[in-house]
Amino acid sequence: MSKKQDKLHEELKNFIVNVGWTHKIHIVRSDEYSHYSFAFKVVRVAVAGLTSSGLVGILFNQESFILKLITAILSFITFAMNGLDKAVDFDKLSLKEKTDANNFWELRIEAESLLHDTAFNTKNMDKIEKQLEELKKLRKQYNDGLLNVPNRTVNKACKMINERKDNDYSSDYTKFIAPELLELKVEDIADDTK
Repeated sequence: MSKKQDKLHEELKNFIVNVGWTHKIHIVRSDEYSHYSFAFKVVRVAVAGLTSSGLVGILFNQESFILKLITAILSFITFAMNGLDKAVDFDKLSLKEKTDANNFWELRIEAESLLHDTAFNTKNMDKIEKQLEELKKLRKQYNDGLLNVPNRTVNKACKMINERKDNDYSSDYTKFIAPELLELKVEDIADDTK
């Protein structure tokens, strides 16, 4: 293995881990925003339903101060939640996080392909180095557009990666790949694309 091949091999592994973590963190954040959006809509519909249906009036005397107070509070909550929904669009935030996560997923897929080429020496190392530099530029561009993520989201993503072992497919190979394709059969193939 040449020094350049060794260097690229290490760089690509680090790159894959870096973009893999970023992908996982932002896809978890996207899921969180989706859950917030759903919960927000359920609560808003329930509070609006209580206010407009007159259910509160059935439970209390029509002239009751408590009825007026509860109705006013529920109306305020409905008004405030409608305002918050316009100010903080959880669906839009979720879509942005998902798009950002997918950008990093694509970087990971490209880098994994380069890692295979490096590990098996199937492509010129100068070409691989050039392609890796392009991926690094894209990563920087994507990083500049990322939203900040709270520590609890990072911890949740960390837990998911460590518990589910998202990157370990070894036990799944036999489920998706025909047995005759699992092992290399040819020892040396001439490659004119180098």
